[in-house]
Amino acid sequence: MMLMPLELQNKWRDVFRKHQYLVNSENIYYNTIRLINKHHKLLDRDGFVEFYKNILDDIELKSHPIDMFVPNENMDEELENEDGEDPSIIVVSRTTPEYERIAKRITLEDLYATIPPTHPVHIELKKNPGKLPIVVDDIVLYWGLFKFLDMIDAIRLKDISVMTPVIEYVVENITLDMWKSFMETKRINLKKVNKWMEDNFFGPDYDHTNGFYMNEKENDFTIDVNNLLQLLCTNIIFNSDIYIIIAVYLILTFSKADIKEKNYDNSPCATYVRDVLAKL
Repeated sequence: MMLMPLELQNKWRDVFRKHQYLVNSENIYYNTIRLINKHHKLLDRDGFVEFYKNILDDIELKSHPIDMFVPNENMDEELENEDGEDPSIIVVSRTTPEYERIAKRITLEDLYATIPPTHPVHIELKKNPGKLPIVVDDIVLYWGLFKFLDMIDAIRLKDISVMTPVIEYVVENITLDMWKSFMETKRINLKKVNKWMEDNFFGPDYDHTNGFYMNEKENDFTIDVNNLLQLLCTNIIFNSDIYIIIAVYLILTFSKADIKEKNYDNSPCATYVRDVLAKL
């Protein structure tokens, strides 16, 4: 069954490509976060949040992750030191404009005034002031981590905005009976699932969305989102069917807050989840 007219398939091809680009961008930021998290030397994440997150929040992120964090050229040497710590695969680049702006603010005098005298970092720098650049690296690392999280949220909202025409089409035109007719095959084809799902969904958000709808305490109904999307991908006939399936996922993830608050009257998407998707 064709889910959309041919003219819309052609019209939304660029929308689909933009969606894929945004998902890939989310993955770049997320994978960088995974590489850098907890790889500080002196100032940990909690310390950054307590002393520097608000102070440095006005500095804008302008550099790409691959420019801010670069391969650790000293990794072999660090491994030979046998100090019991695993060296970082990537390290902070000290050449970005963000690093330069942060480094100008984090002087020894500022640090001594900001971090209490009893804090281990304060004590260590009193003994070894030359370690200040290491603390600045830690601060830039966690500054970047939180900025990347903000970027992921912004990209997610942009993706929903980009896909809005397809989302609206699904909610307004594709009925429960049409979905049931589309889902002829009930046996999941993992080869097709892998083909269509690999680059089209952002993993962490996907897992959270699936967990939300499987939680009976959160909702009046449950949906196995993973199973549903795998079945939909299994039944893809036309390449453009994936546009609609992506829209279904975005409807699901976008509607979580309204469903949790039972705000169906003001949310066509939440109503569509309850009245259509939950019954597939």
